[in-house]
Amino acid sequence: MLSKSHFLSGALILAVAGVLSKVIGMFYRIPLQEIVGNNGLGLYQEVYPLYLTFLILATAGVPVALSRMIAEALAEGRPDDVHQILARSMLMMGVIGLLLFVVLYLSSPLIALLMGNPHLTQPIRAISSSLLFVPLIAVLRGFFYGHQKMLYVGISQVVEQTLRVAFILLASIYLVSLGKDTDTVITGVNVGTMISTVLSLGVLLGFLCWHSRKEQRRVRFVWRRLDWWVDRRFYLTMWRIAWPICISALVIPIFSLVDSFFAINIFRYVWHVDGWTADSWFGIYSRGGPLLQLASLFGSSIALSIVPAIAEARRQGDEARVTMLIRLSYRFAWLIGLPAGLGITAVAEGANLALYGDTDGTRAMAILGVSAVPLSLLLATNGILQGLGREKQPAVHLAWGILAKAIATIAFTSWMGIDGLALSWLLTTAFVCYLNHRAVSKLVTLELKWRFDMVLPLVTANVMLLLAWGATETAAYLLKSAAFGARLLGAVETIAGISVGAVVYLGLLLTLPLIERRELEWIPGGGRLQQWLDSIEKRTIGLRR
Repeated sequence: MLSKSHFLSGALILAVAGVLSKVIGMFYRIPLQEIVGNNGLGLYQEVYPLYLTFLILATAGVPVALSRMIAEALAEGRPDDVHQILARSMLMMGVIGLLLFVVLYLSSPLIALLMGNPHLTQPIRAISSSLLFVPLIAVLRGFFYGHQKMLYVGISQVVEQTLRVAFILLASIYLVSLGKDTDTVITGVNVGTMISTVLSLGVLLGFLCWHSRKEQRRVRFVWRRLDWWVDRRFYLTMWRIAWPICISALVIPIFSLVDSFFAINIFRYVWHVDGWTADSWFGIYSRGGPLLQLASLFGSSIALSIVPAIAEARRQGDEARVTMLIRLSYRFAWLIGLPAGLGITAVAEGANLALYGDTDGTRAMAILGVSAVPLSLLLATNGILQGLGREKQPAVHLAWGILAKAIATIAFTSWMGIDGLALSWLLTTAFVCYLNHRAVSKLVTLELKWRFDMVLPLVTANVMLLLAWGATETAAYLLKSAAFGARLLGAVETIAGISVGAVVYLGLLLTLPLIERRELEWIPGGGRLQQWLDSIEKRTIGLRR
């Protein structure tokens, strides 16, 4: 059995790697925007959600499914089956990657036409080539998940993102220096993404050779038999485990894809701007996307980490534990999603100035920040429904969400421009979150204390929002006469807002308190935090006496 300390250390490695990858993937947009401008960034952002959707279809869920099969084989004393599982997975995912590459490559002219920008054909074709390699990367990561080699996975994630950013920036600088047009530059940028995936695959293959040499395991000649590769039950099991995870992971990219298909056409035919301006508007709007993903990452990851325990408790018939875990999932997603999302809203102007050098699209960024709150709950309730054995319901709700996103995007973008595009995110994520919550309520009796669990944290987060925004405005007023550049001034405003917001929210969180003592055991380091709070309480009582 895997020890708790080993599990937590592995989870910590993956969490740190995930945050580093997100941060690297967010901040490369600053130099990219400087190199290619808002127009080039808009072109890049039109293509990327499409690639991300295909990427998730090809990879999401596979590492989890594969790791489960490998872990079961090792636990049952079948280590020789591990290489067979790996080989079958590589074959299956290689074929899927090839098919998705062919579909995306051949349909690129039609997709570009539907997006309202025929110039996207070559960028789409360039980035589609990555689909030949990324599914194999997912398989190798699943292999290391199954062996609890989380360090290999974490290193590969950071290496892949670092190489991707490096090649994107190098390609854009080189092509701009040659005087190439924006379409060619973005095509070269996407070729850089493909090169980074090839190199990342090479890193993982190196880890695989190193691991196999340490384990001293060799595959016998049975690999030459057809039945060693083909097993219908194996592929059906992989599909059954993987597809619900794919659906849960598609929320952000599929809604972003709706933006890509509708926004440019609305800008051009409703707002009557030229193609260059439409791409620039979309680039300005896209500034808030990485912040939205980062804000929703923390709440959803903490909530979803409890979900496997929901499935286990349900199998054991412990309904009381199921109810308690669901309440904790809601609370953690709410308690962390609120300050993360509203925090972005509070520092939107300073963050926009620091990251991009101007304040264009600040209101849209602030609205997207608020969207992180229902998005965190949406992702958490997706996982809860999976834990309760209702894997299909998130897929159905996502389908309704796509329809709602399309309607909201057309209506509000036609009326409000990029602000309406951001507002469509807020309304749609709230709508799908409501559908998920209604489904969960029908399956279990939720013991939510609405005043304590929802209302009081909401009031506290809004107090934080006002004070954090006040800190940014105060910093801007005090430094307006200083000889600061725009980016430096924005960075100071952002740091001031985040610092004040963090102190206020954490202080209120612990002093009110908004976290019950029994819940601290679910938080990493919660035992020490509980001891610290107990010592403060004893000192307070001593002073009163």
